[in-house]
Amino acid sequence: MSGGVLRPAKRARQHGAVLQPAERRDLERAGWRTTLDYRENHVRSLDGRLLRVEAVWTAVAERYDGELSVATAEGATADEAWWALRDAIAADDVRTLQFVRVAR
Repeated sequence: MSGGVLRPAKRARQHGAVLQPAERRDLERAGWRTTLDYRENHVRSLDGRLLRVEAVWTAVAERYDGELSVATAEGATADEAWWALRDAIAADDVRTLQFVRVAR
């Protein structure tokens, strides 16, 4: 071998699997901070028997541009919640708070 620098063969960069839905990534790229919560609603009969469990996913997006903007949406699946949140923001269904206290 000559005294040159060893260099690995050129190959394309490889990234891991994309775990987040495209709707969430798009919102975060647009400056929104997002969270996703899950809860279960237990539906019972009058005698207390469990009839069914309803899954509820809540997606939340918030952004601060001199005022705090917050949007929320729910769905039966995480994907439904992200789609509904994206649609809510597109329809300008966003709460805006002009006075925000910042902890010191």
